[in-house]
Amino acid sequence: MEIMIVLGLVVSAIILFATERLPVDIVALILMATMLLSGIITPAEAIGGFSNPATVTVGAMFVLSAGLYRTGAVNAVGGALARLGRKSSWLALGA
Repeated sequence: MEIMIVLGLVVSAIILFATERLPVDIVALILMATMLLSGIITPAEAIGGFSNPATVTVGAMFVLSAGLYRTGAVNAVGGALARLGRKSSWLALGA
């Protein structure tokens, strides 16, 4: 029975990630809470991933990318690369 629940959650996650109806982080937390409440994972397993350095790094990258996007830094760099690409595609590839 647990395998069917997990399979259903994986399919649901893929659909929600693809449609972007909810933010990715919210979907991940909902899935974790669902597995915790259904007894598939223990509370220690549920919060154990947050102590992993890779998890913290990915979370920090989400925060950093959101900050760069909201400040307009991503648009500025993209515009600079587009101008450089109009002059020389080789320069744009090297940048």
